[in-house]
Amino acid sequence: MKRISLYCLLLLFLSTMVACQGDNEENVVLPGNQGQNSALGNLTATISDGLYNNWCAGDVIMLLHGGKTVFVEAQESGNMSGLSSTVEGTFTDDNPLYGIFPADNMVSSDNESVIITIPTAQTGGDNGYDEKSAVTVARTVTKSLNFHTICGGIKLNFQMSGVTRIELESVDGYALSGMVRIKWDEQGKPVVDEIESANSIITFNASEDSGLIPGKDYYISTLPCDIYGGYRLSIYKDDLVAHYFGVHQMVDRSIYISPSDLHESELEFDNPDAPLVEEERPELDAITNILLHQYQRDPTEENKQALLDQMGLRYDKVVARKKAKLRELEREAKTPDLVEEMQGIVDEMVEKREIRLEQQFLRLIDPRNDDNPDDAWMVLRGASALNAYIGYAPVTNAEYAVFREGFIYDTGKENYPVVNVTIAEVTAYCDWLTAHDNSHTYRLPTDEEWVLAAGHMPKDVSMNSGHVESGLTAVDAYSQTTGACGGTDFWGNCWEWTSSTDASGSYIVKGGSWDSERDDCRSEKSDVVRTGTLGYTNVGFRVVRVDSSDIK
Repeated sequence: MKRISLYCLLLLFLSTMVACQGDNEENVVLPGNQGQNSALGNLTATISDGLYNNWCAGDVIMLLHGGKTVFVEAQESGNMSGLSSTVEGTFTDDNPLYGIFPADNMVSSDNESVIITIPTAQTGGDNGYDEKSAVTVARTVTKSLNFHTICGGIKLNFQMSGVTRIELESVDGYALSGMVRIKWDEQGKPVVDEIESANSIITFNASEDSGLIPGKDYYISTLPCDIYGGYRLSIYKDDLVAHYFGVHQMVDRSIYISPSDLHESELEFDNPDAPLVEEERPELDAITNILLHQYQRDPTEENKQALLDQMGLRYDKVVARKKAKLRELEREAKTPDLVEEMQGIVDEMVEKREIRLEQQFLRLIDPRNDDNPDDAWMVLRGASALNAYIGYAPVTNAEYAVFREGFIYDTGKENYPVVNVTIAEVTAYCDWLTAHDNSHTYRLPTDEEWVLAAGHMPKDVSMNSGHVESGLTAVDAYSQTTGACGGTDFWGNCWEWTSSTDASGSYIVKGGSWDSERDDCRSEKSDVVRTGTLGYTNVGFRVVRVDSSDIK
């Protein structure tokens, strides 16, 4: 009884001390102060999910109620603990009790929500995460506080040593951190309502100069985020950086996901100041090769879908790299034209994803080998004509002159593309080739066949466009740049006729020319047309060859 009386006197003394701290602190109760309404009894706090598994005795928790802020301590270690103080008042739906841990993440609160911060800069502590980032919150109308985390994130475990920093980015620009208003759903779980000062990049630093400990789990905490479209991990090691791109994943509240296919042996480290280069045509990986051979042995719909799914994963990683480059250009804010161009490329790749995947699939499963690697005809993989080939380059002046008697061109331009030819003249040339070959038929490619031959135009490809030259060049002037079929001069130099037309009957031309913007040279661009009865100084053509037996 004497211990209880002494204890009550001590509470009264501490309460008086706090009340005398001045107007700025009249709503604050320090840890150890036993509150102002003992009739309510002791509060308890339980950790339900997140990185914090248990309370540690002495953990400081912030309580909010009726405009008052109270700092209390967990009294026991474990999943559930009593708290060192209580809060005066009655807890209702209109005026609930909130709890926040760690205590210094709170910004403000009202009767419906609290605002907390998820930091952009994080440091991996002894437990493998930044304790200030793994925020948990509670809302109650009783004396029991059930704490749920706000965050999810990325879980990493490196076997290599020397990793000092990791940068995580949502390549779609979605918020990973910021100042967040939290409300509660019908199940009593916290949900993000609004985000201010949002940031799509989080930096995670090692706590020691030697870097992250090999074999240890580390956690980057983020807001729940849709990163299905892609995320970038930039891994800094020994003053170099390697970039990994993940796709097809989601960060849900309380869930920390691991990158599905991050292999340390495949990371390529480079100078941090080197520009981020988008990977255009990644080589087939081992999994794709296995699935391809599986489909070739047993071409079922199930095996086709498995191959397409893997190809889609690889394709989306390329798109994610381009999105990251777009975000980089936006941050630099120095090249609006490049930003607009890159945005167009990304939008088109996303919009035409299924078409491109089908084209890649058709190329991939085409079993043909070039029947004469030394001639000027390249296998047109994926074409509906089973033995279609396409010219290595556009038809040249010298080649056209053999067909058309009296055709004149400038001296020294034998290997330049023939231009100023109409659709009728092109058709006549193809018919002439057919008449001199009993085994094959020659014609213009369709729009789709041209794209199959060219493939996707690499972003930084070297070509004759944008007035880098003063006019046309030889068809092999940029022979280091090849299309998907192995041919050259697909992009820039001169537009190329196709047999495809638009609704008005005009013919679609492909590939751009020496005086075209680079963006207009992209393979997928199919809205540039010309009148077939006219010849143009920057429009030439190349030819498709098929077996005569394939013509129906």
